[in-house]
Amino acid sequence: MIRLLAPKSAPSRRLAASFASNVNVNVNANVGRSGRCNNPRGLHTVSLQLDYYMSPQFAGVARAVTDGLYERAGIDLEFLPICPVGLEMRRVRDKSDASSSSSSVTIGSVEQNIFIPTLCDDPGLGVRAVAANFRRSPLCLASLASSSSSSAHDDVGKKVVVGAHDDTVSLIERILSSGPDAERYAVISSPRATKIADLKSGAVNSIQAYTTTEVPTLERQLDGSNYDEDDTAVVRVDMLEGMNGAKLGYSQVLFAPEEDLVGDRRDVVRAFLDATFRGWETAIRDNEGAARSVDECRAKLGLDDENNDHWEGSFSYTVQNVGLCCDAVKETFQGDRLGVIDAERWNEATEWLLDGKSPPGGGGGGSGSGGGEGKGDFGADTSGVWQPSSKLLAGNELARKTLEGAKESAEKFRNAHGRKPSLAVITVGELARYTHAEKRMRYFSNGDLSWFSKTSAGEANGFDVKEINLPESATTETILSAIYAHSDVDAFQLMWPLPDHVDAAACYNAIDVSKDADGAHYVGQLELDPNGVEAPTPPVTPAAAVELLDDYGVDVSNRAVLVVGRSRIVGSPLARMLTGRGAIVTLAHSETSADMLRSLAGNADVVVSCAGVPGLVDAGWLKDGAVALSVGTTFVEEEDALLSDFGGGKDLADSPASRFSPVPGGIGPLSLPLLLRNVVRCARSRMERTGDVEATWTEKSGALERTFHFKDYDAALAFANGVNEMSAGMDHHANMTFGHRCVDGVDVTLSYFTYEANRITGKDYDAAKAVNAIAATVS
Repeated sequence: MIRLLAPKSAPSRRLAASFASNVNVNVNANVGRSGRCNNPRGLHTVSLQLDYYMSPQFAGVARAVTDGLYERAGIDLEFLPICPVGLEMRRVRDKSDASSSSSSVTIGSVEQNIFIPTLCDDPGLGVRAVAANFRRSPLCLASLASSSSSSAHDDVGKKVVVGAHDDTVSLIERILSSGPDAERYAVISSPRATKIADLKSGAVNSIQAYTTTEVPTLERQLDGSNYDEDDTAVVRVDMLEGMNGAKLGYSQVLFAPEEDLVGDRRDVVRAFLDATFRGWETAIRDNEGAARSVDECRAKLGLDDENNDHWEGSFSYTVQNVGLCCDAVKETFQGDRLGVIDAERWNEATEWLLDGKSPPGGGGGGSGSGGGEGKGDFGADTSGVWQPSSKLLAGNELARKTLEGAKESAEKFRNAHGRKPSLAVITVGELARYTHAEKRMRYFSNGDLSWFSKTSAGEANGFDVKEINLPESATTETILSAIYAHSDVDAFQLMWPLPDHVDAAACYNAIDVSKDADGAHYVGQLELDPNGVEAPTPPVTPAAAVELLDDYGVDVSNRAVLVVGRSRIVGSPLARMLTGRGAIVTLAHSETSADMLRSLAGNADVVVSCAGVPGLVDAGWLKDGAVALSVGTTFVEEEDALLSDFGGGKDLADSPASRFSPVPGGIGPLSLPLLLRNVVRCARSRMERTGDVEATWTEKSGALERTFHFKDYDAALAFANGVNEMSAGMDHHANMTFGHRCVDGVDVTLSYFTYEANRITGKDYDAAKAVNAIAATVS
């Protein structure tokens, strides 16, 4: 049963006659009737305080309502009236204090950047964050910029007026005041109802907005009328998260009174969260259905749209908003569930939000929650009411942090060198594992961090990524031409497998080791130089498996490890990596007999399957305490699901394994972040290798060329002799020509080109760098 409680007084935000006095409205689609409803026997009441009216940011709740998930979980859900901004936590506390039922709970939603300061100022609220809908705050500054301008504020010396909500003015002032142009900004309180109109009219230069709501509204409204006829109005978005070091943390945090996190009420809270995030799972797979659920709940609850200009009433707009919110929700997935709060991320944001204040009473936890003293976990539930099992080797949060690190590194590289790190991805034909790429990205990821959308992921994280797709019929020469044509990039990824008619060795050898972002040369480099000072770049997927083991402290030294799968990009290099860490590795494959595989798996301390064959390894074969890594995954259309190589009679959760990586959410999320991290590594290596070559030499007719001028032939010959001596040592000689300029001296032009590779290589850059050093010593 779903009910709306009537407010004791009108809320401050207009809801267009949204609450009829003393009327409870049932909006459960399965029940199909409305009117006053009493709590049926056996149902536990959950009172829900939203921090905004029913909208796409609560699509998971709406879908759970219309699908009857709450009722099936034994929950009688009632919605508390919308309250003034910032009072959500007080309303939850008051409702809980007024409740006389031992099985009723109260849950609210609010941003972490509101939750933490409010709880610090009023610790008596006694509430704890248990989950979150969004991992990152969608809060941003939106402004209008023309297509011919990189900034919306080109008038030097003029104040940039930022319109913000009353409750956010101080926060935005703090963020902007920490930047280099702090004096340029003036933050003012701006009416919520007219902020887009104020921006378009020029009353303000920028507005507080959310990427999930006002930004798409603004984009839909713009028609180019704001600028000259030859110009186009575009929306510029500057995220507040990360700006000048700001850490806003989670958005749409779900919190409960600490007394509701013990005993039977704790189980009710968990049941509510389970139903809510199952609702989000359905919304992610069906944006249109979730949009209809939002509209249905809004209508049955009597919650009309606010009277403002930043919402559009069309159904397509609701669908778009739901999709944007679903992308944000997917980022909270950890282990086996959505909505997980990572303690490290929570604490980093809390420290920033407290701004030097010490929280009263110490950290999180609360009654029965096991909290400690200090800032650590302040305001967060530490009892694990909505945390994945400790058996899971979950990779999502590690992947996000790795990606954030790669993004920061890319930004530093751009600041230092004036360009982004660059990657060329060459794919030949249709790869089988990409058959369901669109579904895999929609269900489990989004364009900013998906292996299946490298161009958009690169753009979102500060990289230039070019994806070159060649037909299945492409010849070796065609692939080589594509590689040579993109010699200006920092890194390459040539996707495996290549068609049988292609000379794969020739294609991969055409990629310079220094530009190999996906470890194509890894095994070969180890064979050539097993004791090299700098380890070669490993392929990203096996590297992800090792990184996950490291993150969870799984030591493979002197342990029996079974690797199932022998591909050149995963199984074989992974076996080499684990051997290098002291593991005793056995390599099996998809053609190994079931009896042999059972025997090998039953004796291994660690089993890593990378075959890509669902159910190849029966989870029941594992010995007690084993660790299982699922690298191989397969999307099965009939089940509309991503399946692991582990299966058979037991699920890994019920197997003898002590720890295992889930599917999805184990190895897969790490691949893209590690690839981009490798691209930065390649870009830095290139700049270190080339030094000032790119600034002083030019590419001409496929070769590196530079002309040096000397006052006379003596100086020119001294230079030439120095170059000749250096070239003999490198076994790499330049084409050299002399140009006599009479009284004006002599020009010496050098050209470098690697004949064997039919292109410029790292060897040419090394030689050019050495030539520059020689020229600096010749007067």
